Amino acid sequence: MTEFFDSKTNSTRIKARPVLILTDTRNNDYTVLPISTITIKTNIDTYYDIKIDPISYPKLKLKKISYVRTHKRTSIHQASIDKSNIIGDLKTDYEELFLEILKKVEEFDNEVIESALR
Repeated sequence: MTEFFDSKTNSTRIKARPVLILTDTRNNDYTVLPISTITIKTNIDTYYDIKIDPISYPKLKLKKISYVRTHKRTSIHQASIDKSNIIGDLKTDYEELFLEILKKVEEFDNEVIESALR
């Protein structure tokens, strides 16, 4: 379960949504990136949101075009991850895409650090 902003109710809500797990558990939490359909297209970050088209990446079992939100990393308690509903293995099945995502995460982290040091 992850938090998201519901534009229809103009509030933060919680729902089950796909995530890309970046790390094994640490202190009972996974570090993840949300995967979202981003219904309001003006909210797409054209640089940091990585598009995943289910036609191009069928092993991921996504039903709609979705985006890995590389600038929205979060931690989720291990009990919130439904391991019976795994949508795919991005690292194994689509290594090039996985590495592109990690590169964007690193770029965003560096941008945050540089901004903090100014």
